[in-house]
Amino acid sequence: MHGGGTRQHPLAHRRKRNWIGTLLAASVISTSAQAADTTETPDSNTKSSAKPGAESRVGETSDDAGQLAPVKITGEKSQHFAPASVETGPYKGLDALDVPATVNVVTRDVMDAQGDTGLYDALRNVAGVTRLQLNGLAYDNLAIRGIALDNRSSYYIDGILPIDNNVWMPMEDKERVEVLKGASALYYGFTVPAGVVNMVMKRAGAEPVTSVTALADSNGSYGAAVDLSRRFGSDDQFGIRVNAMDEHVETPIDGDRGYRKFVSAALDWKISSKLKLQYDFEHVESSIVEQAGIVPLTAKNGVITLPAIPDPSKLLVSNAHPTQASANSQLLRADYALSDNWSVDFSIGQSITRRDRWAWVFQKYNLATGAGSLQASQQNGQMYENKNVRLETTGAFRTGPIGHTLTAGVMQNWLFQPDFTTYFYTAAQNLYDPVPVTKLTPSGTPKPFYAQHVRNSGVYLFDQVDLTSRLQFIAGARRSEYMSSQAGTPSQDISKTSPSGSLSYRLTPDTSVYASYVEALESAGSAPATAANANQILPAAVSRQEEVGIRTRVADRALVSLALFNLRQPSADTNADNIYAMDGNARFRGIEFSVQGDVTRDVSLTASTVYLDARQLDSSDPTLVGKTPENTPHVTASLFAEYRVPVLAGLSVNGGMYYVGPRPVNSADQAWIGGATIYTAGLRYATRLYGKRVSLQANLENATNKRYWSAAGSNQLAVGLGRTLELTSTIDF
Repeated sequence: MHGGGTRQHPLAHRRKRNWIGTLLAASVISTSAQAADTTETPDSNTKSSAKPGAESRVGETSDDAGQLAPVKITGEKSQHFAPASVETGPYKGLDALDVPATVNVVTRDVMDAQGDTGLYDALRNVAGVTRLQLNGLAYDNLAIRGIALDNRSSYYIDGILPIDNNVWMPMEDKERVEVLKGASALYYGFTVPAGVVNMVMKRAGAEPVTSVTALADSNGSYGAAVDLSRRFGSDDQFGIRVNAMDEHVETPIDGDRGYRKFVSAALDWKISSKLKLQYDFEHVESSIVEQAGIVPLTAKNGVITLPAIPDPSKLLVSNAHPTQASANSQLLRADYALSDNWSVDFSIGQSITRRDRWAWVFQKYNLATGAGSLQASQQNGQMYENKNVRLETTGAFRTGPIGHTLTAGVMQNWLFQPDFTTYFYTAAQNLYDPVPVTKLTPSGTPKPFYAQHVRNSGVYLFDQVDLTSRLQFIAGARRSEYMSSQAGTPSQDISKTSPSGSLSYRLTPDTSVYASYVEALESAGSAPATAANANQILPAAVSRQEEVGIRTRVADRALVSLALFNLRQPSADTNADNIYAMDGNARFRGIEFSVQGDVTRDVSLTASTVYLDARQLDSSDPTLVGKTPENTPHVTASLFAEYRVPVLAGLSVNGGMYYVGPRPVNSADQAWIGGATIYTAGLRYATRLYGKRVSLQANLENATNKRYWSAAGSNQLAVGLGRTLELTSTIDF
């Protein structure tokens, strides 16, 4: 950031903006090799060549007042581990210093150094993010600051299209992953106040990319990935970025294997100086056996005794019954400049996830011997569909000496989930000495799921007001409507107006402070499968959050953030009748710290920590009052650093440390799983062979092979995965 407190112009930003055989013939992943190169290379996203803050504030230019910079498609130098701007929700295009909320960004450089292949791989760098219920083999069930994310409405592509998180999420085609924490109703409508996760697709940059990556690991996995990026046309008006991967997967659990594959394309077309089109497509497939969740035993005298942590390499379930899933997401966006100061954006998208699932729990066991029972749930024909349309206009104008950037929009999202039936089976098993499961016995009565229809629509308006060259005020309001219907449950039709407001001040050109108030419109999700009202949509609710924070850039190389937050949320829990319902209020407050960027010329790091004080304030069950909500740690912390060895160009070493504190297994705090620190280590070397850039990389996950509980929640415990050595080799053509 340079200049006396100037800010990036939001409107200016909006205007700049057999598998393997087939895919290798069509396109050939560059990400590992690009990040491994010791020299700075152009970012793969389309951005202005100006540094953040180099443009004038709203209504202020060096030459023509109110004139925006012409559209350019150029490369911006890599920011390494430190984000330059934010691309999520109402803050799209803002310099990170000007965002009056906690937004954590995991950059492409971080994901490359770590060799990230899944969503939690990236988000473990974000304070307060924890696994929920599952160990992440099939997909990543996540919570932020102790609040569970909604798999149907908390995850986004390019900040616009909600996608369903019931399938593996590839990271190889993502430029960055952002987490907007806390309430986000202004832009997204009804969603849980934990926050939203935004995955930004890679796009074609100024430099062409053609590369192939070979994948392998110590469990026996192997695969290949390709990446192709080009700009073409007389004025480089066309851009295409294609990524693909196909991998045979051997997990750290003996006998648990499967596959995962994806192909994606990001296209853009600058039709004229006023009109630009973008299209994103992603197809994902995966097949893997889900390890059984372990059900805590019934409490005795208010205390649950947990079993010893079982061997994480032993499969408890049948390896003949994998969960198979696929997902197709596509998003079309048009950006049109009405004038130098006004633009309109239109987007339409659809995401469909299909899944044939075998879910397993281990229950009713003897603590001493480990003998117990498996319950299998077969759920074929699951489908989750999101359809989304949004129209938005943004304009810059002045009222006397005060500059404004006004945004007005209307959006509508339709969510549909059709009928399916759950069939139950049982089998004998031993937690400590598992045997192969060769026979399943039908058990109980099949449970039908009736189709759900949800419509989340709204109209919103917010004004970004530059009161002075240093002081900015953002005020907004949204009128939302939430409609849901499902056979056998009450229909809902709820309308609500939610306000938000924030104030930010530049203490210096590189340091800002802010305060904000936001209300969340929460769909509250649906009841878990273990409840008597399984999958029922809960009534909508309102959460409220206050936050104050400070951010600073250090030597233009690192971003440091500190925030204090307080959120009050209506809470849901399973009551004495096994009904999952809204029955109280919880409070989540704490302090969060993060630093990202270059500490020295040769050392980059990303570190974060949060202290969280979460309490149940009131409940229909008085035994829950004052307790910590399930799966909520008081402390989480992460540290990842990379050292580029100066005496040997192209060589870098890295290490990570990820801590999650003790967590209660249920909201009655009847037992806690212990805290755990997981370590990683890595080595990368980039060089040239026969004129081609080549990189070799090794990453060691769970380096100490620690045995630990990785997740709690929804009356299940998950065991963390064992040590794995991951290897990649990339050639750039």
